[in-house]
Amino acid sequence: MDCIDDTNDMRVERSPRVLAYCHDGVGLGHLRRSLNICEHLGQGYPQASFLIATGSPYVSLFKSLPRVDFLKLPSLNKVDNHRYEAKYLSLDSDKILGFREALLKESVRHFAPHIVLVDKAPVGVCGELKSTLSWIRENRPKTRIVFGMRDIEDSPDATIKQWSRLGVQASLEECFDEVWVYGVQNVFDVVSKYRLSDRIRDKLLFTGYVAREACDHDSQRADYNETASHRASAGRVVVTVGAGTDGTFLLDTYLREAALRTAAKGYASVIVAGPDLAPDAATRLSSIAAMIRNVHWVDFAPCMACHIKESDLVVCMGGYNTLCEVVRCRKPALVFPRTTPRVEQALRANLWAKRGVVSVLPNPGLTPGVLADRVEEMLEHGGTDAVPNLDLGGLNTIRRRFNEWLNGGVDHAIALSM
Repeated sequence: MDCIDDTNDMRVERSPRVLAYCHDGVGLGHLRRSLNICEHLGQGYPQASFLIATGSPYVSLFKSLPRVDFLKLPSLNKVDNHRYEAKYLSLDSDKILGFREALLKESVRHFAPHIVLVDKAPVGVCGELKSTLSWIRENRPKTRIVFGMRDIEDSPDATIKQWSRLGVQASLEECFDEVWVYGVQNVFDVVSKYRLSDRIRDKLLFTGYVAREACDHDSQRADYNETASHRASAGRVVVTVGAGTDGTFLLDTYLREAALRTAAKGYASVIVAGPDLAPDAATRLSSIAAMIRNVHWVDFAPCMACHIKESDLVVCMGGYNTLCEVVRCRKPALVFPRTTPRVEQALRANLWAKRGVVSVLPNPGLTPGVLADRVEEMLEHGGTDAVPNLDLGGLNTIRRRFNEWLNGGVDHAIALSM
């Protein structure tokens, strides 16, 4: 198939197209972040179109956004850090990855994006994006290609080893125009920690943390039935485990004792389970929650900020988006970070704890009694309204960078001639 040539299509100037490749091995974090970025950019550039390429099976759970559509790739299951398999289709690993690779390349040919934003995995899952990036460089050389990475990917040793195996540094040098780090250099310096080359360092932009502005719509009343006559008098504890993939232990530990103690003190507990919580665990734990006064079970919350902003304490895993929303809402948090298969959450939680932003729960070593004690202590002494000692302006930095790629930054006309 020949490259689609829209050089003479004047509508391109006022209708920039962005393709966001969203890594989707586990959880919802990468999809949430990609949606947040597209939503924020769309507010500033109303004629832009955004296509998010993702294999997440949970796309339909999120609200529709103007001019945002999805390229649904066949879903994957993460077997370990280096191996994936088909989540639903009866295809072996090579075939499912080849299928996704072909869809990505053909979509780029037809959609002809002006900007490609790659989240988390610069060469895609198991390198599935390499051929597409090479095709763009050869056939559409003026397309901007950006790699957006979390503040922390994994331990330095593990990240360097994985990136070496996949040829990531070479791809960043050859295929990408810029590398955006969704974090702050003085919190975690990816340049030194991951031994980035001078060529990559010259492309680097630390954006600050990508945190949504606090939502302005009414919160959780639609998510659970909390009538005025049964509303807790003291306040509210929100317990969230992200997508729920590995959240069973924390939810079970909370319900065993902390939920009972907080209820006795007049607090409500809002349990947000996540769509990826194992069905048998969801059935068992929701049944336990139903038997405890002032405990409200929510299967999924499209907007976690709704719950967090009205909480007195958040008990959570250490996912990037969750922590950003906690700090944006200036809420005290007890964080139980994941330590396998990556230590990314534990590294971030401990670095933030040193800055007094969150408190970290022991992993391993967390028991129902330990958690209940920490929850009671935080409810009594953990409140804060201090301005967080973190740069949370990542979305604004990204939009400013897009603006620098526009004609004068005034008329929203993209300055990319194809």
